[in-house]
Amino acid sequence: MVPTVLISIDTATTWGRRIVAGVLDYAQQNGPWHVHIEPNGVERRMAAGKPLKFDGVVARIGSQEPAKWLRATRKPVVNVSSINLGEVDFPRVITNQAASAKVAAELFRGRGFSHFAYLGNPAAGYVQVQFAHFEAILAGHGHGCAFFAESDNEKKLLRWLRELPKPCGVFCWGPSIGRQVIDACLETGIRVPDDVAVLGSDFDDLLSRASYPPQSGVRYACEQIGGIAATLLGRLMRGEKVTEREVEVEPLGVVEALSTDTLAVDDKRMADAMRFILKNFDQPIRMEELLKANPMSRRSMERRFRNAFGCTVAEQIRQKRINLARLLLTSTDEPITLISEKSGFSSYNYMSRVFNEVLGMSPREFRNRGRA
Repeated sequence: MVPTVLISIDTATTWGRRIVAGVLDYAQQNGPWHVHIEPNGVERRMAAGKPLKFDGVVARIGSQEPAKWLRATRKPVVNVSSINLGEVDFPRVITNQAASAKVAAELFRGRGFSHFAYLGNPAAGYVQVQFAHFEAILAGHGHGCAFFAESDNEKKLLRWLRELPKPCGVFCWGPSIGRQVIDACLETGIRVPDDVAVLGSDFDDLLSRASYPPQSGVRYACEQIGGIAATLLGRLMRGEKVTEREVEVEPLGVVEALSTDTLAVDDKRMADAMRFILKNFDQPIRMEELLKANPMSRRSMERRFRNAFGCTVAEQIRQKRINLARLLLTSTDEPITLISEKSGFSSYNYMSRVFNEVLGMSPREFRNRGRA
C-alpha cells in the first residue's frame, strides 16, 4: 500500500519550497509516496474542519495548536521549525545556527570589518540563538555587536542606521529583513556596501536579484533538511524507533553578491592584496605571486594582512576555497576531483585533508551528509 504523506510547510518562501523539494526527492528515490502539500499549514484545515487521511507528516510547527492537533492524530510527525515549543517532542531537523553565525562572522572579518550589527525579532528564540552565537564569535575577536529589533519601524531603523559606526557589517535574520535594511540605506543616502554591508541568513535568489545592490546571504541546506526529515519519517512509518530527537544541519556556505562586495580597511596595499586573493583564490596562488603584485617583504605582508583582516593569507585563501567547494559539492553532481580543481585545491587529497581539519569530515562525507 502506498503511504500518504502530508507536507505542511509554507511554499510562499524559497526556504519552504526548497525543503518541500528535499522531501519530494526522497519520496521519488525511496517511495512511492502519495504526497499532499498543505502550503498554508494545518491551521486552516483544522479551522475548516476538513479531514485528511495520511500516514505521516513533515511540518513546520510554529505554535501549540497545530502541535496538539498533530499529536492527536497519533501519526508519525517530523518537525522542521526552529521554533522551540518546549514540550513538543516530535523529531526535529533544523539549521545549525552556530554554524550560520560562524560563516557570517568569517565573511565580515575577511572583508576587514571591525564594526558589526544584527537585525532580527528578539521574541523569536531562534533569532536569539543566532545572534548569541554571532555576538560571541565577534567578542572572541575583541569586537562588539549592536542589535536592532524593530525593522518594521521605518523611522527608528533609519535613525539607527545613521548612528551606526561606519563601515559596518550588518547580519540580518532572513533575506526580507536584509531587503528592508538595503531599502532604508538607499532612502537615507547610506552607501551599500561601502558604509553598510548587508548579509541575510537563508539566501534567497529571487529576493537577492530583486534588490539593488543584490543581497548576499548564508545558504541554508534546505533540500538536505527536507531529505533528512523525510528519511526520519520513512523510518517512523515503517515502525522503526528513531532516537534522533534533533538533527542540526550546517549551512552550505555564503553566496556573495554586491551587498557585501567591499573591503573595510584603511591600508590600501592590503586592500589590493585581498582583491588579488578574491580574484584568484580558485587558481594556484603562491606567496611569491602575491608579493609580486604587491611588492613588500613576506614578513610585512603577513603582519599587515593579519592586522587588516584578522587572519593569515593562507587562512583566507583556504576559507574562500572551502566555501566554494561546499557550495559545489551540494549543488552540483560534478566529480569531487573536478570540484577540488575548480575550488583552487592542488589535489583531491589536499582538499580532503583540509575538509577533515576544518569540518571534521571528508568532502565525500560532506556531500553524502548534505544529501542524506
